[in-house]
Amino acid sequence: MARFINIAAIHFQIPEHGNDDQRKVLEQFHEAGSMLDGTGVDLVVTCEGMEAIAQTMKQAESAKRPGPMFNAYRDFAMRNRCTIAGSIKLEDGGKIYNALAFIGPDGEFLGDYRKTFLTQGELERGHAAGNGSTIVDTPAGRLGGVICFDLNFDELQDAYQKLRPDVLCFSSMFHGGHLQSNWAYQCRCYFASACKDNTSDILDPHGRILNSTNFYNRIAWARVNLDRFYMHQDGNNVKFPDIRRKYRNKVLIDTASDLGTAVMYSLTDEISAPEIAREFGLVGFDDYLAVSRRNLGR
Repeated sequence: MARFINIAAIHFQIPEHGNDDQRKVLEQFHEAGSMLDGTGVDLVVTCEGMEAIAQTMKQAESAKRPGPMFNAYRDFAMRNRCTIAGSIKLEDGGKIYNALAFIGPDGEFLGDYRKTFLTQGELERGHAAGNGSTIVDTPAGRLGGVICFDLNFDELQDAYQKLRPDVLCFSSMFHGGHLQSNWAYQCRCYFASACKDNTSDILDPHGRILNSTNFYNRIAWARVNLDRFYMHQDGNNVKFPDIRRKYRNKVLIDTASDLGTAVMYSLTDEISAPEIAREFGLVGFDDYLAVSRRNLGR
């Protein structure tokens, strides 16, 4: 069934380690929040600068012991009845993590992702490493987290491929360039990046940018459909005309000829994209690749 959500990524721009950092960062967050209030946003992603600049190690917070950061995220989520992936220094069991806290529409703490691959500076400051890929089920879909330096590591991407997130929330002090597109494509999901200085972007499962912003506008925004079926066009594309004839405006087949892939979206409450795929015998992309893998060495 069609499942549309509105995603927003908040761009960030504050010099590192100035005076009164937390006040300035929270002021910038509230300023962006005022632009999003009442817009019907379903998922908001914030930049790693929130924890990196606004919090010292001693100012780390937890769901059981919330402080200014947790409270700001909770207030926004409750006010807008949305889910937020909020960058935060998270304390747990005496260890401090660079994390994304997922907070739901009722202000409830739904779970977190903890940065897996730490930079040299984070190791020296005493950050603890997370345990890898994490999926949190939320009203805005199955969400995964990726934080800054993580983007360089294929093993984390490989783990997310198996978990099949709807959206990967990327919170970062650097952009990552073409790596963002590769993560969206390889994980067959949307990719929402909230970054500092360069651009913040929302990408589709083909790895194409749906919307991009910098500090001039602050908010990257896209309306996306989580009900999707990802496939290679080979052997499937001959069935596309019949699917369109039967379902007409109830289905959208978005082809990427340069990749040879296609994503089918259901635009109706009557049937889901995977159900249409089964009806017409479409083969999913990973199943298609598996055929070639099974024939290795023959």
